[in-house]
Amino acid sequence: MDRPYFYATGMERTVFAYTKDEWGIGGSQPTGNNSVHTVTGLFVVRALMTIPAFGAPLMLIVALASLNVIVAIFGVLGTALFTGGWLLGIGSLRRELRAAKLRTLKGLPKPRFALTDDQARAWFESKPSHIAITRDNFPDSTRPFPGDAHAT
Repeated sequence: MDRPYFYATGMERTVFAYTKDEWGIGGSQPTGNNSVHTVTGLFVVRALMTIPAFGAPLMLIVALASLNVIVAIFGVLGTALFTGGWLLGIGSLRRELRAAKLRTLKGLPKPRFALTDDQARAWFESKPSHIAITRDNFPDSTRPFPGDAHAT
């Protein structure tokens, strides 16, 4: 589902609305672990994966050259896991850096803890802002909106 906003808090209790591009690697769910969602954490994981990411394809080449089938199988698996994961991590880091620039331009903090649509809606209803209280802006809200047809 394409939605205009994602909602989260920074380190304080204020709720902010982020577009998909501003979200970046985003925050954790309210009950989840937030430690994985940091640029430092991603950078450390990428650094640790660098040697296996480059070593696995070399192991595959050596195994194919020596016709060693078992090592070649491990080389294929290692190449897919380590090199693929390393490339995905680089993409995540680039996406987060672009999102950080967009957030800086708008003065938004990094999203730390994601909120449900109902939690964000309650916040914006109590503290009016530029976010309209509509089904488009809060598509997963479980409470009815004004004008929604009532179920009979």
